[in-house]
Amino acid sequence: MLRKKKFDPSIYFVLDPSACAGRGPLEVARAAIRGGITMLQYRDKKNDELVRIDMAKQLQAVTGGSRIAFVINDDVELARMIRADGVHLGQGDMPPAKAREILGPQAIIGLTAFHADHFAVLDPAVVDYAGTGPFYPTKTDKGKPVLGPEKFARLLKLSPVPVVGIGGITPENMGDVIKAGAEGVAMMRSISEAPDPEAAARLFSVRTSVRGVETLMYRGSGG
Repeated sequence: MLRKKKFDPSIYFVLDPSACAGRGPLEVARAAIRGGITMLQYRDKKNDELVRIDMAKQLQAVTGGSRIAFVINDDVELARMIRADGVHLGQGDMPPAKAREILGPQAIIGLTAFHADHFAVLDPAVVDYAGTGPFYPTKTDKGKPVLGPEKFARLLKLSPVPVVGIGGITPENMGDVIKAGAEGVAMMRSISEAPDPEAAARLFSVRTSVRGVETLMYRGSGG
């Protein structure tokens, strides 16, 4: 049996070709990888199937054999076809249990969850992590109410799996997301539409490293 790839969601980049400031998505992905992202999701709501298959294969080749986990947004069949590391599902997509049945025990399965009811039925034997938000206002999910630190922290207490904060997150404001209990932060435009995606990703990487050092210092202080 294949083993599930270990994944680190601390700097989780969501790549959408429609939000790359006119640049090629593969170019942006490579820059983000050089900058230090730890996980990559391919999200494409506009292109046709053949374009999505081709791009997913190229992204799989870029991340294959690396520490970076590569997951597909929504499309379980595409994830199965190209042997991606897993899939990220929304509340209106295929049920996680069905996706697990199709992709097998080795797949990483993430689920968007932004209500207490979503966490109440979340099965940690099926789902590996949850994406929760929006933490801040965002251009991607304009209709959803912003959670903010307090509501976000309350939802995290209900989660049986690691939670990634999503929505309007930048290197400058990611600290509050981590303080609220998130295992990692997910971002799209903060990297893909930045003048220099590699430098933008590196800012997340540096601040995550600093946060890790501060956490170790705190735990070792006896305070």
